[in-house]
Amino acid sequence: MGSEEFRDCFLDKIINESELKASQYIVDTVSYNKLDIADVYEKIRAHLNLFIDKKVLMDLTRGKRIMSAGAGIVGAFFGFSLVYIDEEWTDEIKRGLPGTEKLVMVKNPFEVFGDLELKEARDFLNHYNYGAALSLYKRIQQKIVDPRNVEIEALLSETYLQWNSFNFKAALFKLQLAVNKLQQYHFKTRPEILENLTALKILESGKEISTKKSDEFNLHVIVDLYVNALRKAEEGIFEDSISRLYRVLELISQYRLQKYGIETINPNIKKYEEAYKKATKELYSFEKELPLEVGLKDGYILLFILQDYVLESYSLDDLRQMFGVIRARDMSIIAHGLQLAGEKIFLNMNQLAKSFIQHVCSHEGKNFNSILRQHTFVKL
Repeated sequence: MGSEEFRDCFLDKIINESELKASQYIVDTVSYNKLDIADVYEKIRAHLNLFIDKKVLMDLTRGKRIMSAGAGIVGAFFGFSLVYIDEEWTDEIKRGLPGTEKLVMVKNPFEVFGDLELKEARDFLNHYNYGAALSLYKRIQQKIVDPRNVEIEALLSETYLQWNSFNFKAALFKLQLAVNKLQQYHFKTRPEILENLTALKILESGKEISTKKSDEFNLHVIVDLYVNALRKAEEGIFEDSISRLYRVLELISQYRLQKYGIETINPNIKKYEEAYKKATKELYSFEKELPLEVGLKDGYILLFILQDYVLESYSLDDLRQMFGVIRARDMSIIAHGLQLAGEKIFLNMNQLAKSFIQHVCSHEGKNFNSILRQHTFVKL
């Protein structure tokens, strides 16, 4: 690709000297008139199919400055090898001194600093595609001059990849490594990362904590699953989000029932039989026998009977409406039906789950927004 002047004055000589055949080259020209980088890009892009899986050498020597700049940007972007002819300049004749020409390789700044791939890796991370982000980060580390930031961001990707799958132990290990690296390199540590670290330490210590601390652990498990559901919804995967919100509601019910000594399997609830039958009669128009295993709806019926704070100010009509929201989930393909759950069901389930978590936080003297931040993944 060159100017019309190049085509008319120099092209034939190059073809003769190099002994190129007509089938071995394509000539395209650009006009100097109102030329800009976009024009150069368009010309090169039109022939990109010729360069697939091939080593491309782009000569940036001479030409109008805007042509050289445009060619350099496009060549760097697509990973071409860049060169130019350098020579000793002679002011007397206003040109290079013959015989002093030498070929100079130009380092691709995108490869030296990894800016393009780094932006792509961060986009993957910010959209929760941690596997793809990690793969890119590892590739960038191998070729850039200063890989320290990339090393830390790769560890962050590994952290969230494991955390997103509820592997708290592996996530904590990777995040602690990231924090250690930040301190080692004297980089500023974002407060959100330290908040994440706090949450992971609580989640991972769950098997070892005392009964005194079990309330805090249970609350963090509930919030962690809730935030996981929000991430799925942000990705537009409402079916997965709704299934997680359903489990959040179950966990809240189980957590509160344990305070009354009620387990979900073979529960000791004989003393609530009369109240249970009365409530189910009004809710379902028929009396139900006491369950041998407490599911989500039975759990909230018992909490209603117990007048637990989670359902404070709830009437049987409110409980019926709540069960209507849950029934919409039950009819979806993720449960017992064949319908797709959508955004509307997510919004209704989210409203329920959020309000119940806020009740628990308020009762436990915890700040809902603060705990939410601890479980929210950092974006770059």
